[in-house]
Amino acid sequence: MTNTTTRRAERQRAHRNHWILGIGTLTVVAVITVFALTSGGPSAGTTATRTGETNSMGMPIIATPGAGSGVAEIDGVTGTPSLWALGRVALNVAVQPTWKLDNSGSQAVTLGTPHVQINEGCCPGALTYNGATTLQPDQSTELTFELSMHPGMDGAHDMTLHVPVQYADGTTSVLDLAVTGDFRE
Repeated sequence: MTNTTTRRAERQRAHRNHWILGIGTLTVVAVITVFALTSGGPSAGTTATRTGETNSMGMPIIATPGAGSGVAEIDGVTGTPSLWALGRVALNVAVQPTWKLDNSGSQAVTLGTPHVQINEGCCPGALTYNGATTLQPDQSTELTFELSMHPGMDGAHDMTLHVPVQYADGTTSVLDLAVTGDFRE
């Protein structure tokens, strides 16, 4: 074998080894990326579907993440869900969990101005009724709670919404609803 032939064979082996190393590296990167996305890595749980709207502070409104569960009930008025567990929510976006409030009782009710109790976290947003606040039996309305956090407000949030209910006979009660979320990048 000549020196030229030997060098050509070495170059071919080196080229083949670099090609194999490149494919192996790409495979490792792909596996790590898939693992990070499916097991709680930096990008997990942060996928947000924008609604195309912005809130009053100019933050994009995203589809409400997480899930609602349970039914809260007090004297013929129900709130569904009783808990919105938002899960992980990115900073600098707005979410608007919504509850359906039903008058399942036998007399008219008037829903008062709700207020927020902060159990953990900070900065409650606006509570808005999307419909009538005086409900006849078998009528319903919706209550929306806008939340948007920015750096410095990050971390776990746990809030109770107290909805005053006044009945036609003059009695009152309070319907309690809840929302939790972990706001962070």
